[in-house]
Amino acid sequence: MGSSSAPADTTTTTKPFPAQEKALTELFGMSQAAFDAGPQQFYPGQTVADQGFNTLAGQQLGLDAAGIQGGLGMQAAQNLSAAFDPTSEQSQAVINPMIANLQGQILPSIGSQAIQQGAFGGDRQRIQEQSAAEATAGAATQAILRNQQNAIQNLGSVQSGLLAPARTVSAVGAQQNAYDQALINADRERFRFEQEAPETALDRLGSRISGINLGQISNTSGGGGGGNSAATAAGAGIAAYGLFGGGGS
Repeated sequence: MGSSSAPADTTTTTKPFPAQEKALTELFGMSQAAFDAGPQQFYPGQTVADQGFNTLAGQQLGLDAAGIQGGLGMQAAQNLSAAFDPTSEQSQAVINPMIANLQGQILPSIGSQAIQQGAFGGDRQRIQEQSAAEATAGAATQAILRNQQNAIQNLGSVQSGLLAPARTVSAVGAQQNAYDQALINADRERFRFEQEAPETALDRLGSRISGINLGQISNTSGGGGGGNSAATAAGAGIAAYGLFGGGGS
């Protein structure tokens, strides 16, 4: 048998077809140029609108009204308290007309009638006067109770009136806090954008070139008894250098 020589070393090159190679070269160039241009810029203008004139005026009117509301609420509370005090001016105003009528009309009429009947100072006069006084006292008591009942019915509105200033100031404060928070959120968004912009640009560059089949160069050497060994370089480094003009094929 004749002798045979060992297989020679071979190099196999797989590369994109010319149109694809041109497109990939242009894509890499544009991607690199976009990355070198720097990260995207955040919108430079104001991102939170100023509070309008009507909004600010409404807030100030609300704050001004809070003082008036407080005064009205306190007055209503005082009136409510007076209704439950029989000695207060409010209660006296209810019963004084009845007492005046008793003293100025009813009792003198009873005395005049007793004189005409010749029984002035007698038991009959005394009984009539006592009955009139008791009736007047009963009517006065009922009037005070009705006044107190009305006060009880108004209790809810009085309590609401006392809380009106707090609600007004709280509503204005909520508007102001919301606006302040919007300013903070805008600053935070701008800060986060600026922090992430370089990484975002790098990720965009990487996403454009990753996953693309750039081809490969395989070197196969043959030797006696040693078997075959392959060394493969692929990706955007050695392969790209060899495929796009950096090395021979």
